[in-house]
Amino acid sequence: MTRNTLRMAAVSAMAAVTLGSGAALAQAVEANHVRTASTAEVSLSAAQARTFLANPTVKAELSTQDVQSVRAVADGKATKAQTRGAASSAVKALYNLLKRHGGKLYDDAVKAAKAGWGKFRGYMNGLPWYHPVRIAWIAAGGEVQYALWSYINSLF
Repeated sequence: MTRNTLRMAAVSAMAAVTLGSGAALAQAVEANHVRTASTAEVSLSAAQARTFLANPTVKAELSTQDVQSVRAVADGKATKAQTRGAASSAVKALYNLLKRHGGKLYDDAVKAAKAGWGKFRGYMNGLPWYHPVRIAWIAAGGEVQYALWSYINSLF
C-alpha cells in the first residue's frame, strides 16, 4: 500500500466515526428537546387570547368558563390557573373546530399528525387562508399548535 492509500483510509475512517457519533448526539438532543417540550407548561399570550376571542367561530367552541379564562389572559389579569386553563381551552377549541369541520379535513389532519409534527404543521398551514380552522390555527401560536398535535397523537 502506498502512503496516499493509507492516508485516505484513515481520513475515511475518521469521517465515518465523526458522522456516526454526530448523528447519535443529534438524535439524543432531539429526543431531549421533544421530551422537554412535551412536559413544559403550555401558555397563551395576551395577543393570542384577544385573537381567539375576536374570532366568532372559535369563541363558539369555548364554554363560559373557558371564555372567562381566555378573557382574563387577554386583559393581563389571569392567575396561573387561568393561564393554564386558557391554553387548555385553546387546544380544546381547536380540536373541536377541527372535528366540527370533520370528514376529509379531520381524517387528513389525523393522518398528518400520525406522520409527525412537521407533516401536521405543514398540513394545517396548507389549508386555505380563509378556512376557519386555519385562522384559529394561526391565532393559536406555536405552543398551542404543538399541544394540539400532542393531543391528537395521544388519542390515536
